[in-house]
Amino acid sequence: MPKPGPIGLASRRHVRTRPAELSSVLEGQIAEICRDLAVEAKRMRTLQEQADELRQTIRQWAGYSKTDPNGDLS
Repeated sequence: MPKPGPIGLASRRHVRTRPAELSSVLEGQIAEICRDLAVEAKRMRTLQEQADELRQTIRQWAGYSKTDPNGDLS
């Protein structure tokens, strides 16, 4: 008794993508990945800016705390 092949293998044999179509599909996928990477890079820059602002605020707060041991800001 022969071993069954992977499910869907028969249908894949009949549907062959032409090289030009495959190239177009791959180009579309690469373009989508590039867009996604650009969005993520922008998000990372935004997060870095927010972290820098928070770091600066903490440094300012810590500077006030060091100059006044009682924590008074006046």
